[in-house]
Amino acid sequence: MDVNSTPSIEWRNRHWQEVTVGEARNVTIFLYSAFYDPKALGGGGGLVLLGVSKAVDPGRPWCQIWYSTDKPPYATRAALPVHLDYQGKNSNRQMPYLLTCPLPPDPANTLPIPAAVSIVASPCTRATTLLKVEGAREREMSAYRSGQAPKHPRSLRKGWVPAVCGPALYYYHQDFSWRLVEWLELLRAMGFGHVFLYSSDVHPNIDKVLQYYQQHRYIEVTDYAYPPPYINEPSIRRLWTLTERQKMFAQENIYFSDCLLRHMHQHRFITHFDPDEVPILPHHHNFTHFLDDILTRWRAGFRLQWRYFCGPESREKTALHPDYLWVLRRTYRAEKDPKPSPGKFKAIYDMEEARGVFSHGVVWCVTGKCRASSMKTVSPKEAYLGHFKGGCEEERWRTRTREELWLQRYKDRVSEAVEKVLRELDLI
Repeated sequence: MDVNSTPSIEWRNRHWQEVTVGEARNVTIFLYSAFYDPKALGGGGGLVLLGVSKAVDPGRPWCQIWYSTDKPPYATRAALPVHLDYQGKNSNRQMPYLLTCPLPPDPANTLPIPAAVSIVASPCTRATTLLKVEGAREREMSAYRSGQAPKHPRSLRKGWVPAVCGPALYYYHQDFSWRLVEWLELLRAMGFGHVFLYSSDVHPNIDKVLQYYQQHRYIEVTDYAYPPPYINEPSIRRLWTLTERQKMFAQENIYFSDCLLRHMHQHRFITHFDPDEVPILPHHHNFTHFLDDILTRWRAGFRLQWRYFCGPESREKTALHPDYLWVLRRTYRAEKDPKPSPGKFKAIYDMEEARGVFSHGVVWCVTGKCRASSMKTVSPKEAYLGHFKGGCEEERWRTRTREELWLQRYKDRVSEAVEKVLRELDLI
């Protein structure tokens, strides 16, 4: 293998790298990201990569693992790709896949984490991809409420700091900045240590908010664009997300899984919420204490059921709330719960187990395909996820509502913080 045969990267829209693999070189894969996973391949460690392909069977490509720029890469065969989707395979759309590359034998544990990895058709093929490897061997102190790692982290039952993986923000024509600030401050008040978001093209005011919270180290934002052949012009992309729902849902699994893998060394418990969703905790003042009470058995995750807040604004108890407290002004929820289904829950993922996910559950665990029992549903009496909608479509939800004021316990803290941020950013 020629040390000087460095990769010639085939970039696509700044975020994806293209490679052609297979015995007949007839399988195209677009790769997005790569991570070191200390629990991959039975606990021996490996590199996991996220990508998409229209191939129903992408086969087993080869990996070139780079430890330095002055030595040739280590070549190894990838494990069978994992299809990361609850939807069945369909060659009419780009399907999300997880690839795993074994690391070289290291009995003395002297090798560092690789710097980069390439996917190629054969061991000596000149690479057209080169992905930086993210991740760490140990979990960072941000995962622990005490600020220090215990002697036996795996057996720790209490004291975990949760984080949130949000969506890829698409608010280009809509100024969502007020609601975004309120959402972030509500999550902070509940004890979430970080919020991780994805962004492509957003409204200028939203960009102000993202930059502010990044500077204050509360959020991290990762740039994102859909892979070829999908269009990323903001107006067309918004229309595409409304008309090509199955294709969009398949792509969501890439950035949801990317978010968890990218940050699993910072936090063990990571939730997925959208900006119109806020956890409701009737018996706990913060999410960390709620986690303490539900961790009686290790699982790949927990489900929080939706309940719709879609009734009128509370005219008595919240009438004095300013307009920018959109969620806190709405205290009426539909009395009837939505019919239980996979799409009516959101998940809390345990990154000791979960690896590949979709918006509402787990697809792939460290031990292989996740079973239905891998996720436990939390009783709505214990906690649920308030889904704050603009209105309710069904008549029985509009007329049969009940008031719930659990979020009002955060009113003073959140109101003060939101006003401060909006004034600093000249948004009010």
